Amino acid sequence: MTATGRVLEVDTWLNDEAAAAGTVVECHPEISFAELNGGLPVPYGKKTWAGHHLRRDLLEKAGIVVPADLGTAGERGAPDDVLDAAAAAWTARRVATGAARSLPDRPEPFGDRRAAIVY
Repeated sequence: MTATGRVLEVDTWLNDEAAAAGTVVECHPEISFAELNGGLPVPYGKKTWAGHHLRRDLLEKAGIVVPADLGTAGERGAPDDVLDAAAAAWTARRVATGAARSLPDRPEPFGDRRAAIVY
């Protein structure tokens, strides 16, 4: 499914009365990695060897350890997708503990909702 398809899928879910009370948190892995990197963008592409190792080290220093053996998931998942998922887990932990920040600082109106990327 395309990114647009995913956005529409979430929008449909949000419009369902049963799910209306729920909260959707959107994160962007590269923003999370920049936060992990002292507020600076990671200088290497996520598909490069240097970029992979730097992102993995940043996650580990933050307490998110990605094991070398992921079983069958590791056979199917691309390395950069695994690290992006780990960055999303780091962000989820920050949301759960109240440490998350948002971009922009104050979520913007988006129809009847407020929208921001959380990191």
